[in-house]
Amino acid sequence: MKKKKKRGLRIFILIFVAFIVFLAIIFLLCAYVFKIGTRQIIVHNNNIISNDKIVELSNLDNSTNFLLVNKRSIKKSIKKEEIIKNVEIKKNVFFEIHLYIDEYKPLFYKDDNKKIVLDNKKEIDKQDYYNINVPTLVNYVPDKFYDKLIKKINESNYKVIEKISDIKYYPNNYDEERFILYMIDSNIVYINLPKFKSINDYDKMVEKFEGKTGKLYLDGGNYFEYNDKKEKKQDKKDAKTNKKKTKKSSE
Repeated sequence: MKKKKKRGLRIFILIFVAFIVFLAIIFLLCAYVFKIGTRQIIVHNNNIISNDKIVELSNLDNSTNFLLVNKRSIKKSIKKEEIIKNVEIKKNVFFEIHLYIDEYKPLFYKDDNKKIVLDNKKEIDKQDYYNINVPTLVNYVPDKFYDKLIKKINESNYKVIEKISDIKYYPNNYDEERFILYMIDSNIVYINLPKFKSINDYDKMVEKFEGKTGKLYLDGGNYFEYNDKKEKKQDKKDAKTNKKKTKKSSE
């Protein structure tokens, strides 16, 4: 009888000790888990705002508990920046947080109210940390043409749009939808809204000018007028001379 009691007591003590050890392990695991930081924060697809600024907006750092990261809260914080369209957040087993950024496209800067116009027609304040190079709309455009201008610029080759310094609404008696584009390379382009897509071929056109500058009329006629008329005449003389030389060599 006494042996049975001693045996039962030993089993009880073993179970009790095993339970205490189990609780200690659980406690240590929880303590470790809740101290796990974020090893790395990686930003993708951003062009306008730097990686550092995105991380700053997210309120994340290496001390952020990886398991307690609130994706909804991070997304809300980053989207406070008006130029951010959407954010996708992913975590992996290496304790990394990946932020996939989708930005609105800035189209031009309005000189009258000092705002940046985005592809969704929204106007936002220009920030010093924006990495953008867009043309400036220097004057007023009537409402009936303004929305169409936004659409045409948005549909154009963005690399060419970045080469425009200023946009000026410049109608005449024959064309209410006419604009002047002042290019960074010192060329001036006359264009209208119906033919605006022709600006996509600007680089190919400029190659033919061989470094010379002037006025490119894309609103009608599609011709180039040199800034220096003497230079243009000299080109014609050179062309005639070359033709004569070609004829003589063929004879």
